[in-house]
Amino acid sequence: MSPIGRDEPKIRATRIKRIWNDWRFPSGFHALRFVIIFGVMIMQAWNPQAIAGVTPEVSRVVYAADAAEQSLQVFNVNDYPVLAQAWIDDGRIDALPQESTAPIVVIPPIFRLGRGDQTSLRLINSGAALPSDRESLFWLNIYEIPSTPNGSMAESQLVTVTMRTQIKVFVRPRKLPFSSDEIPKRLAFSVKIMTDESLLEIRNPTPYYVTFSKIQTDIGRISQVSSVEMIAPYSQTIAHLGEVKGIGNSARIRFSLIDDDGNPFYGERNIDIEN
Repeated sequence: MSPIGRDEPKIRATRIKRIWNDWRFPSGFHALRFVIIFGVMIMQAWNPQAIAGVTPEVSRVVYAADAAEQSLQVFNVNDYPVLAQAWIDDGRIDALPQESTAPIVVIPPIFRLGRGDQTSLRLINSGAALPSDRESLFWLNIYEIPSTPNGSMAESQLVTVTMRTQIKVFVRPRKLPFSSDEIPKRLAFSVKIMTDESLLEIRNPTPYYVTFSKIQTDIGRISQVSSVEMIAPYSQTIAHLGEVKGIGNSARIRFSLIDDDGNPFYGERNIDIEN
């Protein structure tokens, strides 16, 4: 069953002119991003109603854990009206709104937006207990169904494309030990030379979720750009660098993170290579 109605949407998509790490396709298959984008672009050329147009004013939400509520503006940039449903959950692609256990409720949950309209969503905190020493992550879902155009085309010839957009919602405790501005200098990096490859280990010793937009490792005259997923608080991840043995004893790590406003901010680190 779809979030609205009884029929499962045949196609899911979202706007492509966004930072990848903050907006995502519900498919979740990162290796197919190019194929999905290309397909969506073809659909857009074939059917102008194929690209999601109910757009939040921000690419991520930072929600103070002790706040009773927070508002969020959404805009319908389509040239046609839509029916939309909004809810917050744990981000599972196959999850339905009624299955959500998130401590934040969206009001109104269902709304109509005319062409070019905007509305304000209220994100209400239910007060459920969450960790007080770190951020918690949830996802805001916006599911939209375009209106059926009037005309002489038979219903059997129409293709209705429904869209579901997801953005991150970070619930942040008020009294964390330091601000998110300090994340770049607190991240820890190490490069380890193995028998058949080299590894870049990234450790996040902070209470914040860390989202990379880019990370580049320079060893000697070789530079490698790695794809790194979001790192949860007090956790770590590994990026594979391939074969870089014997080309240097030190490495320079250059990276950009996504800040609270959805903008990149930069850091750099020089480290010794572990053999």
